[in-house]
Amino acid sequence: AVYLARDPRINRPVALKVIPINEELDEDMHKEIQDRFFREAESAGRLNHPNIITVYDCGEQDDLAFIAMEYLQGTPLTQFTDTSKLLDPAKVLELGASTAEALDYAHSQGVIHRDIKPANLIYNLRQDILKISDFGVARLTDINRTNTGIILGTPMYMSPEQLNAETLTGHSDLFSLAITLYELLAGEVPFTASNIRVLMTKITSEEPMPISNRRPGI
Repeated sequence: AVYLARDPRINRPVALKVIPINEELDEDMHKEIQDRFFREAESAGRLNHPNIITVYDCGEQDDLAFIAMEYLQGTPLTQFTDTSKLLDPAKVLELGASTAEALDYAHSQGVIHRDIKPANLIYNLRQDILKISDFGVARLTDINRTNTGIILGTPMYMSPEQLNAETLTGHSDLFSLAITLYELLAGEVPFTASNIRVLMTKITSEEPMPISNRRPGI
């Protein structure tokens, strides 16, 4: 859940992301997850880039982890994935380039996002500003997934190595960015299926349909 909150010390608005931590974990596992979460949030907090939402603070209370982030007035790019609301292709590529530059910077700092998708790309149309949100958040859901065996997040944007629970590099983020750009241009993701198992098979073994087949002229 995400709340619009206010930092009482500086009197500024913040986006407060709240994530439940698996309550069934034993004390040692809970401590390990807590430590890894704070390390990841600390790494995200060191990122300083005009196209990345700044992380201000993080903590835990009552089995809830929270991250306080910069609040950007804008809309997620999911608003522009409907075929009736697609952005101009040139604008899509411009936003894609901004995202790629921000990811290149993050990867150079040793930080992988793990959950690049339209919902995590916030765009202020009036100011023409795009920022990646949720650095430091995907790692926690990834940890929860490891312990429960359930895939959290959005599998249709995940790379083959992420679905196979392999060690990730920045290439995984770029795969997810490519899926995102495909959807922003065509109005649909390249891989769809009726269940997660078939979807995983398609992503890991099939070539996507050329985007020109779905949107002539691209």
